[in-house]
Amino acid sequence: MDALGLRTTPALQVESVSRRFGPTLALDGVDLAFVPGRVSAVVGANGSGKSTLLRILAGLLPPTSGQVLAFGSHPVRSVHHALDAGVVLVPQEPTLAGHLTVWQNVSLVSPARRSGIFLNDRRARRFAAEHVAGLLPEGVLDRPTGSLSKSSRQLVQLAAAMARDPQVLLLDEPTAVLDEDGVVALHALVRSFRERGGTVLIVSHRLKDVLELADDVVVLRNGRVQLDCAVTPQSEREIVALLSADEGVEREHRTGTDAPVVLRATGIRGWRGLDVPELTVRAGEIVGIAGQSGSGRSRLAAALAGSHAVEGTVEVAGTEIRTGSIRSARAAGVAYVPEDRHAAAIMGNQSVEANLLLGQDDPALRTGPFRSRRGERRVGRELVTSYDIRPPLPDKQAGLLSGGNQQKVVVARALAGRPQVVVADEPTQGVDASARAAIHEALAAAAAEGTAVVAVCSEFEEIFALADRIVVLYDGRVVLDRPCAATTPDEVLAASLGSSASPDAPTDQLEEVLA
Repeated sequence: MDALGLRTTPALQVESVSRRFGPTLALDGVDLAFVPGRVSAVVGANGSGKSTLLRILAGLLPPTSGQVLAFGSHPVRSVHHALDAGVVLVPQEPTLAGHLTVWQNVSLVSPARRSGIFLNDRRARRFAAEHVAGLLPEGVLDRPTGSLSKSSRQLVQLAAAMARDPQVLLLDEPTAVLDEDGVVALHALVRSFRERGGTVLIVSHRLKDVLELADDVVVLRNGRVQLDCAVTPQSEREIVALLSADEGVEREHRTGTDAPVVLRATGIRGWRGLDVPELTVRAGEIVGIAGQSGSGRSRLAAALAGSHAVEGTVEVAGTEIRTGSIRSARAAGVAYVPEDRHAAAIMGNQSVEANLLLGQDDPALRTGPFRSRRGERRVGRELVTSYDIRPPLPDKQAGLLSGGNQQKVVVARALAGRPQVVVADEPTQGVDASARAAIHEALAAAAAEGTAVVAVCSEFEEIFALADRIVVLYDGRVVLDRPCAATTPDEVLAASLGSSASPDAPTDQLEEVLA
């Protein structure tokens, strides 16, 4: 015991751990120790090995060599070993039963249920309420989990993890889908857990999370530890230097183009207050859609992509598509990158190649009227290489890729058919700097070839780095439509908070944010 009464034995000891996927070495002789009462962050470029490390620590993946010990004496060789030792993973994508209520999802993993002790519904609901408190309002307890926002579902997943009474909490990109209130709740929970002597390991691409929450940081590159130290002002500079090589270069904004209009939406109304009289996107133009959570930005994207029926018309190169029909939109040349990768874009149990070729009708895939297996393999390999999907194994199960590489698969599939329009909803959500740069470059390359691109981004800085024009929504309506070069982040923030859309604008909130 130390002076605070905390165990000094490492909660997790990683001893010479390596992991291979075929010829690819994802982790190479990693030695680390994570101690109780501290928060550690693991950061690195996409494909650096951080997701592989987290899966090994959670018992989801065995190391090729080396071992993981929990509290000095418990080998972690499976999920059961990890859970028995109090090691609990909160995955980036929630794994909840959407048809069950919030309290049912949380109480399913209670110690009483795990030990076979009868737990009636009243006690189970009370047990769940204790763990949801501070994360979500009590009013959500009886709602089906699938009806909640993605941010709320992630907080339910966190509550379910805490219901297991963990000693070690593994968080995979915990803030990737959280709204501002969710981030505040997560930070409070992590700090409270640390104060009680818990061990927290965060895998994150957001340096802000690292600097605000972590006591220690590990930087991985190509499966090797490049840095393992406490977070200090001095180490912060070293962390930034190691990660900055993965940052992309901002795109030069295009203004005043005379290119033809490719996408024209007129009179889009009727879905939870959505009211957009007109939106146009020209060939080669990237339009960024911004707004606060609930502003209608994702609803607009889904309407443009044919994913949801609305009033009004959507035309691609003068041809009207049927709203609410993804098939009609796809036939007109519209490709869609949905916000929820896990639920709507990736078949996790299928290969990378199968995901890349889903819905593709490239002539290279055919020999006469039949699909060519040789052609499929060739095109799959080409896409894996072109989009730098790691590890570069087309036969690998897509669900085993890191979040960033899964997103590259989704974007590669959308762009592979050279669409006339790409609608990308949060295309870099939950990915690191390296993957973000690669996705930005892919979208910019598509625009350079004449594709009209619509990108929904919750981070205003990303829109300014990527887009030519920014459209801001507030309460379902467009309140700003201006070239990026002719506006500022403060103006975008003001518009997104409603200062130009409503006489009841939250000016006190705006002044606080802008101060």
